[in-house]
Amino acid sequence: MNPKIQVLVVDDESFVRESLCEVLAAEGMRVQGADGARGAAELLALRRFDVIVSDLRMSDGDGMHVLEESRRHTPPIPIVLVTGHGTVPDAVRAMKAGAYDFLQKPVDPDELAVVVRRAAEHRALQAEVQSLRDTVQGLQKTGALVGSSAAMMRVKAAIAQVARTDATVLITGESGTGKELAADEIHRASGRSKGPLVRVNCAAIPEDQFESELFGHRRGSFIGAVDDRAGKFARAEGGTLVLDEIGALRPGMQSKLLRVLESGEFQRVGDAHTQVADARVIAITNEDLKARVKSGAFRADLYYRLDIFPIEMPALAKHKEDIPAIAAHLLATAQLRHGGEVAGQHGALAPATLEVLTSYDWPGNVRELRNVIERAVIVAPGGALDADLLRSILESAVPARPKSGALEFHLRSNLDARERELVLGALERTKNKKKDASNLLGIDARNLGYYLRKHKIQDTSALGSDAAES
Repeated sequence: MNPKIQVLVVDDESFVRESLCEVLAAEGMRVQGADGARGAAELLALRRFDVIVSDLRMSDGDGMHVLEESRRHTPPIPIVLVTGHGTVPDAVRAMKAGAYDFLQKPVDPDELAVVVRRAAEHRALQAEVQSLRDTVQGLQKTGALVGSSAAMMRVKAAIAQVARTDATVLITGESGTGKELAADEIHRASGRSKGPLVRVNCAAIPEDQFESELFGHRRGSFIGAVDDRAGKFARAEGGTLVLDEIGALRPGMQSKLLRVLESGEFQRVGDAHTQVADARVIAITNEDLKARVKSGAFRADLYYRLDIFPIEMPALAKHKEDIPAIAAHLLATAQLRHGGEVAGQHGALAPATLEVLTSYDWPGNVRELRNVIERAVIVAPGGALDADLLRSILESAVPARPKSGALEFHLRSNLDARERELVLGALERTKNKKKDASNLLGIDARNLGYYLRKHKIQDTSALGSDAAES
């Protein structure tokens, strides 16, 4: 049963106030009257209301005062103003200030009921949207970097240290390890959190457009510059500028970036005046910049200017103990995104599901884990994680074994082939006894079943009675 709509009726004329209350009460609403703006403010401080119906002109203040009080609530309480013919322009101004609707006297009872119900539905939708936003923020807040392993605690400690400063940060690590999330966390925890967070994909900027993208340009400074344009540094003023894929910059682009990092100033293309760069810089790369410096592909002076405070994001395979918490967080986020019910951000996953997730090496790191979970949520009824479904998704992602004699350097496929050979070899040496084979492989006996399914080792008659039993 839906709860009754709570309505506050405000009017300094008792006859009008009581009449409106009777109309709405007859429609099954819970109604409370107030004899003016001050009385309305007192009631709003004590009770919850879904809708306010208020006269526009009253002896102790007008409906605009009631409107101001209604805006203090979250979400704001919709207010329906009642006005005489001569105050219609005032009612229109009130609508612009945030009033939901207005009705002219004498008020039609049926119209009043319809407008109040619509206003209540409007607020209910606002409350639902706010709830969803709060849920999303809760899933993203600091939980963006989920994990309590030693490796992740070192990352979080480094973020906490550097966030208090404006120092340039260099975040490194394999693709998919969460480098962008670490940059977000530094920004959120910094004194610049209220400023903009601007991202630049360095690999996507043509060299001849680099200065225009980062520093901006004046109208007419080159062909195609039809308007003045602010660059990324100007847009990030007071905030943070994230330079992703910094290793992709060509030498000429590197020197221009180095100049602004060292001097703290830049010039728009076509502008003779310099501007001060008031943006904290965070650089991100999955490349070995030290090796690129040694090869001459990356400027040493730029590298040292970026490497003031380095943070290395660990590969997921190096902190598998965080997989249960990360998977639960990603599951809740995916369920929310795709319209399912969120079972709980920190809800425990089934042992069989965790076995599948922790037995896999995740070469694509957290990004691959996120994609697999999101796919499972879309496919699975109710958005639940099913162990068999996860296995099938992971197995379908394994590249096929190269044909005999083919020149193949694909690391993943060769590793999978070697993994299958090791499993078969262990079973052969232990005469197909799964427990002994698991010990030989250095894995938990419960995980061997996953590898048998992964590599389609399903001929249990050839593995002996022990294999057929478990």
